[in-house]
Amino acid sequence: MPDSLPTLFVSHGAPTLPLEQGVPAREFLVGLGKRFTGISAVLCISAHWNTAHPSVNTIGRPPTIHDFYGFPDELYRITYPAPGSPDLAQRVAGLVEAAGLPCDRDTGRGLDHGAWVPSMLMFPDATVPIVQLSIQNHFDPALHLALGEALSPLRQEGVLIIGSGGAVHPLGDPTVALGEGLPTDSWAIAFNEWLNRTVTSGDKKSLIGYRELAPSAIHAQHYPDHFMPLFTALGAAGPDAKGKIIHQSWYWGNLGMGAFEFR
Repeated sequence: MPDSLPTLFVSHGAPTLPLEQGVPAREFLVGLGKRFTGISAVLCISAHWNTAHPSVNTIGRPPTIHDFYGFPDELYRITYPAPGSPDLAQRVAGLVEAAGLPCDRDTGRGLDHGAWVPSMLMFPDATVPIVQLSIQNHFDPALHLALGEALSPLRQEGVLIIGSGGAVHPLGDPTVALGEGLPTDSWAIAFNEWLNRTVTSGDKKSLIGYRELAPSAIHAQHYPDHFMPLFTALGAAGPDAKGKIIHQSWYWGNLGMGAFEFR
């Protein structure tokens, strides 16, 4: 592994993704894990853990959380038995607090599907320790970027930092149709193209102002929980980081499954 790891942002899609053979985003995640065989642990910032201020799970054996409803029974039988890392969790909390931010230690929180869906595809043997860090319910891009900046030293310690959310994620918008076989709308393509340009140029100022600057942001990130992990992954990559596009595909019509590597 290199001395300083990149950070990643991945789109995790629906919790059924591990079961769907041939889906491009699934196959991408399977291949992505093979690039990081020498890491010591994963720190995942998932869109599905939302707290008032940062919280890290310190549990040694995190249970698999099935935080969804209405899916096939098979999905609720899936477990991902990767170990946690109390030591890494305490290190994360210390870095966050050293940056002047509060950080709770959660002794019981397991892995939600924003963490275990990409992890079980990337690391199917479930031997790589994984720790989760929450996003915050203020959904402030600048503060999530600052949270990531506090985590940057972990990249020299063999820890792969992964933001797990959705590049285009219109769930909750009643005007947007989602479903297998549906076409991708022009507004979704326009937002995705703006995001690609802005990420690859390292334009943090524009990213922070995406609500006003990005086309159709109100649709593309209607409830912006799935966008916040991108800011934390970008911040953790360092002050001059830029993104590299490592995957692009669409799922259920308007779910953008883009992924980025930051250095």
